[in-house]
Amino acid sequence: MKLQNILGGHALNDVFVAGGQPSITYVNRAHLGLERALKKALSQPNIIVSVTGSTKSGKTVLCRNVLSDREYVWIDGGEVRAEADLWSKVITELKAPLEFKDIEREDAGSNVGGGVEGQAGFLGTGAKFKLTAGGSQLRVSGVESVVKVDAMKTALDAMTSENITLVIDDFHYIPEQVRAEIIKAVKGSVFRGLPVVLLSTPHRAFDAIKAESEITGRFKHVAVPEWSEADLAAIASTGFKALNATCPDKIVNAFAGESQGSPLLMQQFCWNACYDSEIERAEVRLQSVPASFDMTSVYAEVARDAGLPTYENLAKGPQTRTDRIQRPLQNGKSVDIYQAILLAVAATGPKEKISYNEIRTSLNEILSDKVPQKLEVSNALKNLATKDEQDNRGNRAIDWDEDKLELVITDPFFRFYLRWEVAPQARPSR
Repeated sequence: MKLQNILGGHALNDVFVAGGQPSITYVNRAHLGLERALKKALSQPNIIVSVTGSTKSGKTVLCRNVLSDREYVWIDGGEVRAEADLWSKVITELKAPLEFKDIEREDAGSNVGGGVEGQAGFLGTGAKFKLTAGGSQLRVSGVESVVKVDAMKTALDAMTSENITLVIDDFHYIPEQVRAEIIKAVKGSVFRGLPVVLLSTPHRAFDAIKAESEITGRFKHVAVPEWSEADLAAIASTGFKALNATCPDKIVNAFAGESQGSPLLMQQFCWNACYDSEIERAEVRLQSVPASFDMTSVYAEVARDAGLPTYENLAKGPQTRTDRIQRPLQNGKSVDIYQAILLAVAATGPKEKISYNEIRTSLNEILSDKVPQKLEVSNALKNLATKDEQDNRGNRAIDWDEDKLELVITDPFFRFYLRWEVAPQARPSR
């Protein structure tokens, strides 16, 4: 029998939930009024609600919690490459048919009047017959055809009539033209009462309005701010209490400082600390994470799991027929332009948003020679973002904003990897 059935305690996996929907360690940040703001936005009729926040900042957890008493269809924007993809996925979620069979019947005894049509199931499932005026019974013949439904209309009508909320996560990852088509498609249903929620990152907050200017007056923005270290620490204190365990403040504060503003990373750190300290469920005796606990081992493990595949993929750069120029680093090693840019980005901290000029400055600091020209840098940044988009549609790590000339490291797990595994490589050898 599980301990929670005996003592009301909890297992580790019930407490610290990285990547799932936490319940015990759900911190609503009441002082920010986020739940109330989202509930108010959803209560307003005939508008599109845009919820923005950094990747893995808790937008999904917040929305699912607020929408827990509603019906909703949740669509991952990273999987939508064409408008038809969206409606097909909605129809699938609604379990609505995309086609039906239609039978055009011709009565075998149609030249005999006064007939009554009936069904004789015992003579064959679905068999229909015509009783003629003369008492004869003849089978009704027919031509069967398959009729395909309008997926968009069927989906919108069903959600509107049943007051089902349409939620599109990572709306900014949908191609620009497709975003415009989707907004044009839903605006009529929004006017008839369809609730729509779009989740995106802050630098893409107004993509919906850009896609369709007519929704300007039917648009409500709810911003999810970065997590403070105090709010991240609240996850730890709530979780350790539920496990009847303690953890030194210096460790909790260090975890909060290394979490890149992400509650998911904080959950992961705490889970690892518990597991490595053999705290796997609540017990009668008080348990504890020792003051001597090696935090760097947790950071190294989480970093490798969080960002290594993404980094290796980006470091390869796009395919090319020629060998790339090797550029010497200050520490004596040599790298190509894509590896150099990733090292330069990591050397900034890395910051979440890094301007083109900051990247150029960082390149000058880590390279001893053959610093790439401006056009080379901008083209390489664009190529990196394009490669990331193609390979990781639903879980993007970076985004290059050509208008602002700004690189956004959207994934805090990837930022964490760059900080712990890549940045040290850019430092001069001793």
